[in-house]
Amino acid sequence: MLLFDSRFSCLQSLMENYGHIKKKPHFGGYCILVNHVIIGQVLDGEFYLRGCLFAELQFEVSGLQKLIYTKKGVPLILKYFFINEMLWNDNLLLCYYIDLAYKAAVEELSQKQHSNIRIKDLPNMNMSIERALGKVGISDVDYLKMLGAKVCYLKLRQKKVNLSIKLLFELAGAIEGYHIAVLPESIKIELITWYNSLT
Repeated sequence: MLLFDSRFSCLQSLMENYGHIKKKPHFGGYCILVNHVIIGQVLDGEFYLRGCLFAELQFEVSGLQKLIYTKKGVPLILKYFFINEMLWNDNLLLCYYIDLAYKAAVEELSQKQHSNIRIKDLPNMNMSIERALGKVGISDVDYLKMLGAKVCYLKLRQKKVNLSIKLLFELAGAIEGYHIAVLPESIKIELITWYNSLT
């Protein structure tokens, strides 16, 4: 750890524009987090940048060595790339790699958060609506958005006849990212016209 500790201040100065740097125990060493995303790992006094998404490919093409971590006698190749002496002495290239690692980690986190969003988490939605949609085969956000408010409404209407126009507005708002109170007037007018055509 001591080898890296002497370079931690160097890393902090290189990353001061990104935000707050934290250390957290990880894999027998500790990971380096910036704004709650893991960008690197310190193990046995050496620093490894995390390579995910597009950063991993760039690090591999650049010839950086992957971290091999032995767990219970089994070697595991991890997506962390060794920062050698040459890179520590090349601030410009190291900054580029850090930037790449940080942006890839932020993008990966964003993708994970998006994929974990449930219907109940969208504007105007709740557990009750999520359950009702699930009963008509609409169980995830992507499918809800693909079908659109009108088709979802019709599917729900097959189960329960007396649905209000308010639910139609709520579905449209959820899909477009608006609370029902600020749903654009143009969308409301279109939905009212369509709703009235059903009766």
